[in-house]
Amino acid sequence: MPTLITASGYLRLPMDDLVIYFSPGVGDLVEPMKQLLENAGTGTRWLHFDSLIEIPVGAMALLTEAELNEQEQRLLAARQVIVVAVRSDFSASVRAIEMGALSCVSRSNTEQIALQIITLETQRRRMPENVADSGMLQTVIDAIPVPIFFKDQFHIYRGCNVAFSEFLGLPLNQIIGHSVYDVAPPELADRYYRADTELLASGGHQRYEAPVRYADGQEREIEFNKAVFFHADGKPAGQVGAMLDVTERNRLIERLELASLTDPLTGIGNRRQFTRVARTTINRHRETGLPLSLLLLDVDFFKSINDNFGHAVGDRALKFLVEHCRALLRDGDHLFRVGGEEFYLLLEQTSLDEAAGVAERLCDSIRKAGFAARGSQVCMTLSIGVVEVAVDRHLEESLSLADRELYRAKREGRDRVCVADTHEGTV
Repeated sequence: MPTLITASGYLRLPMDDLVIYFSPGVGDLVEPMKQLLENAGTGTRWLHFDSLIEIPVGAMALLTEAELNEQEQRLLAARQVIVVAVRSDFSASVRAIEMGALSCVSRSNTEQIALQIITLETQRRRMPENVADSGMLQTVIDAIPVPIFFKDQFHIYRGCNVAFSEFLGLPLNQIIGHSVYDVAPPELADRYYRADTELLASGGHQRYEAPVRYADGQEREIEFNKAVFFHADGKPAGQVGAMLDVTERNRLIERLELASLTDPLTGIGNRRQFTRVARTTINRHRETGLPLSLLLLDVDFFKSINDNFGHAVGDRALKFLVEHCRALLRDGDHLFRVGGEEFYLLLEQTSLDEAAGVAERLCDSIRKAGFAARGSQVCMTLSIGVVEVAVDRHLEESLSLADRELYRAKREGRDRVCVADTHEGTV
């Protein structure tokens, strides 16, 4: 077996041809290094690169301290990088190793650089692996259906399960040992790198939701859960993350939220939705200065419809009323069923006189309409109270005045519209 004779003694070189990448800053070292390694009987191929992103993950590379910009630093740990320093400097060597380089050697000592190359390659080939333990861990995490990954402190993927591999659309061997810049577009990689850096700095955990497009083109809503794990000395060793698909959960929450705001019989908003819409609308009209009006509608003698025709026909009557009102209203008018046979109608950009006209048309139209049930014609009339909403006061004050006008319409014979006295001003 060939040997390399150095000032420090003899070192056997148990390896075949080796590909080594070099940056512009170490171009002058290629020939001396090549000769040293050839003296040991090992052929080498030296390939030029301008940025670490150009070379394969795990490849051996030489570059200088001056070439270690921010982008290169993020890629160090995913390659076997030897940093070549101008002079021997312990502090500079420590900084380079902390950034992810495997070693830092003075450019004046070519023999030491050659020894580092030989040592690193020999260690790589002889690296002990507990195949049984690593295989069991992979089997366990592969059985978990949610994507799982873990990275070291240099943001390099050190493990993941099949679900994560399928999410990225990449095989495991193109993820493990790679940086986020090797598996994601630059704009996304920058975002992920910043989030990872913040997480490692905080030493805590992150939980957030974000839309994600899977490799198969599906867009899903994902909850990310990430946490830092530590070395025995308490320093961050990396992070572990899991991705939970919450698309269906969020859709269910949306359906439940919609149900809580919707009248199940008629499909229009309920009292809770009225309160939300009214407050938002009042704020908007307070800013614009445009008028806002409110109608309270009540079906006259609705109990007699239930008593004479049954509750099923009574339900039909309410749905008929809503459909009829919708046909007469403008886009942007808001109709709500707030209980039994009582409805609120919120009219944006509508003065008191205009709102009174809308109310009269509704009364007249409903009076003339009807539907057949059990061989008879079911007819309805409405009592309506109208008020212009005072956007600088509490909503309850406007509701109180509109309610007063509604019951005045009832007292005066029903099937009519009563409007708040304009001499009182809006409440």
